[in-house]
Amino acid sequence: MMNRQAGVGLVAGRGRLPFDALQEIKSRGYRAVVVGLAGEVDPEIAQKADDFQLLPAGKLGSIIETFHRQAVKEVVFAGKVGKEALFQGGFDPLCQALLASLPQKNDDAVLLAIVEAFEKQGIHVAKQTDYLRHLLAPAGMRLGEISAVENGDLQLGFRMAKVSGELDIGQSVIVKNGVVLAVEAIEGTDQAILRGGTLGGPGAVVVKVSKPKQDERFDVPTVGLSTLQSMITARAGVLGIEAAKTLIVAKEEFLDLAARHGLKIVAL
Repeated sequence: MMNRQAGVGLVAGRGRLPFDALQEIKSRGYRAVVVGLAGEVDPEIAQKADDFQLLPAGKLGSIIETFHRQAVKEVVFAGKVGKEALFQGGFDPLCQALLASLPQKNDDAVLLAIVEAFEKQGIHVAKQTDYLRHLLAPAGMRLGEISAVENGDLQLGFRMAKVSGELDIGQSVIVKNGVVLAVEAIEGTDQAILRGGTLGGPGAVVVKVSKPKQDERFDVPTVGLSTLQSMITARAGVLGIEAAKTLIVAKEEFLDLAARHGLKIVAL
């Protein structure tokens, strides 16, 4: 059993997920030891943390040392981190060596290497879902009536998104009337939705799923208000997300916004 006085570490990026993770850590009676990534984290989280340090993402050794000083044995990663964040503030020797050792420097390879660096230093990296399970889309969740055509598009999108995820391209697909309009790549889900909406016009179906080999320590599919705003702009009609595998940020606000704009949502 973990020492509650030692606390649980949180590596915090952008958005609301770090606040949700911090709240869960504290609700379990642990101290929340937070390292906020410079240029990414919302500074307000410092007021809620029991201990807070602001560090560049490239200072991996300093981040690990911060947790060692606080006797932290378990950390959770939460929040978006842009690729550019790794290059802000420069690299320390540990991060330089890590990057130099990688034959491929795609997102998953870099993040997996960072996780392994923590583990080698005696700090366990928990699955994000261990601390954010309450945000997962429940099986059977549905908002609005899905037509037969939309259901066909949802099933097609689900299959195509799984293939795309297996190839580590992206996890979202936009479909309309049996035609794949857009596949998420490096631009992210929101931009893929806008691109698909431009090509297909009103009524497109958006599907977001987990990768077949999703590593939940650093990468869990997530939807939120920005997802819906992109759908509203693109005039998309339906959002399909994988049940028990997708996090919904600000769920009540999310469902309220969808209902007000006539968007349909289904957990597949």
